[in-house]
Amino acid sequence: MPPVPDHEKSQAAKDADITPAERVISDIDVGDVTLIKQARDARTTEHNLSLREALVSYRSAIGWSFVFSLGVIMAGFDPQLVGTLIAIPQFQHDFGIQLADGSYVVQAQWQSAFNLGVPVGQVVGAFSVGWPLEKIGRRWTLAGCCVITLITVALQTSAQNRPQILIAELINGIVLGAYPVIAPTYISEVTPVVFRGIGAAFINLSFVIGQLVASGVLAGCQSRTDRWAYDIPFATQLIFPLIILALLPFCPESPWWLVRRGEVHKAERSLQRLTNGSVDTSTLLAHIQLTTSIEDMETEKTRFIDCLKKTDLRRTIISTMVYAIQPLVGNFLVIGYAVYFFELAGIETSQAFDLGVGLLGVGFVGTVLSWFLLDRFGRRTIYNYGCCILVVIVLLVGVLDVVPGYGTTNTGVVWAQCSMMVIYNFFYDLTIGPLCFVFLAEVSSAKLRDKTIAIATTVNALINVACAVGIPYAINPDQGNLRGKLAFVFFGASIPCLVWCFLGLPETKGRTFEELDIMFQRRVAVNKFTSYSFSEDMEEQ
Repeated sequence: MPPVPDHEKSQAAKDADITPAERVISDIDVGDVTLIKQARDARTTEHNLSLREALVSYRSAIGWSFVFSLGVIMAGFDPQLVGTLIAIPQFQHDFGIQLADGSYVVQAQWQSAFNLGVPVGQVVGAFSVGWPLEKIGRRWTLAGCCVITLITVALQTSAQNRPQILIAELINGIVLGAYPVIAPTYISEVTPVVFRGIGAAFINLSFVIGQLVASGVLAGCQSRTDRWAYDIPFATQLIFPLIILALLPFCPESPWWLVRRGEVHKAERSLQRLTNGSVDTSTLLAHIQLTTSIEDMETEKTRFIDCLKKTDLRRTIISTMVYAIQPLVGNFLVIGYAVYFFELAGIETSQAFDLGVGLLGVGFVGTVLSWFLLDRFGRRTIYNYGCCILVVIVLLVGVLDVVPGYGTTNTGVVWAQCSMMVIYNFFYDLTIGPLCFVFLAEVSSAKLRDKTIAIATTVNALINVACAVGIPYAINPDQGNLRGKLAFVFFGASIPCLVWCFLGLPETKGRTFEELDIMFQRRVAVNKFTSYSFSEDMEEQ
């Protein structure tokens, strides 16, 4: 049978070839010409907006984005604190056991238990936070998390035994799993395209700041011979939730959330508070309404299962992979166990703590430098080549551990290995560390963003659970005593991750949420994301 000519196709068949985005645009164009014109104007303005102009016109939105990122500082602080506490002599004495040589060590099972508290809690928190984010909004959800943090810090500082510390960590882990979901959700919804990458990358900087502050406080307290050696670091966590709670009453709610609730007038007032008078908020509002309509056509409901349907499945896989790759290439070992690893390698305690602070310090520098890379290079390029560098460094850490005379006659190789871990953290925070959160903010659809990020956070937390259980048994001197040979395990896990990066990671730089929605609905190939272009009416050119 010869093929049916295009002009003879039924209308139903033609409609089947139209994406939900194109159908929405067609319907709106007929029903409300003004709305679609304003949405197009907003898209054009977004593409023409320079970073300098964004810093002026959106300074309020940028400022409030940083406030939301303060919660992520706590998500970086607590795991670093618990992972390093086991290296503090007074903590080892109070909560550990005495070895035959008279020294004290926290048993591997309790090390695993302490480090399990946060990732196990994160699994619960990441899945649970989606409900309050959708029901009560971004502000009130963040406020509730801060209150829970204050309660758990009180439990930590009053801990008299190991079970009490574990319970506090489990409870705190729930909200620590929520902060990295709340921050990118809010930041991506209030900042312009030109600043969105930097704003999302600041989330990683918040992690680094939390780790750096924790490491610095621990380094200053590690020589104390009373319980303040670990109670001061615990109590330091009170600073950040108190600052957030003091500022939140003045913070505008996300206009995207308000539009989805049908509160259009409140959304417009929120946009006016997030921008200055030079920004036409009516066009921004129209763009939000149009994009929301496009996503409503694709997915009517906002359930976790919807993240695994239609084009959202691809977006969920990308978001999950970029977050899962972080621990799979060894960041849990390098960052969480750096100081303890340095001690096991034979470096004195004070030097190990100083080196740990230096490791996090170069991470801070790397994250700041990543902001300049984001504006110059694409997301995909930075992430993929960063991953390549980290895989090589992980391999070198493992190779150095099997050099003859390691730690005995050849002490230089120990310092070389530790230096490689410092270099690793610089490149990690220059590339895949911040870029992960950029992809989380840009790849997920606005309607399912909180749930997509929650799924990605949960997978990341589950991998961290495995690391928290396995690493102490692998490197502890009374157990596996693998030291840096453990890096070979992460090298093996990172190879398939590297292959996926080049095959499955798209370029999202400079795209509005509306454009990304349409590109995913049209199933644009990974290698065409960069060159794909639209005409004024969103048709492919």
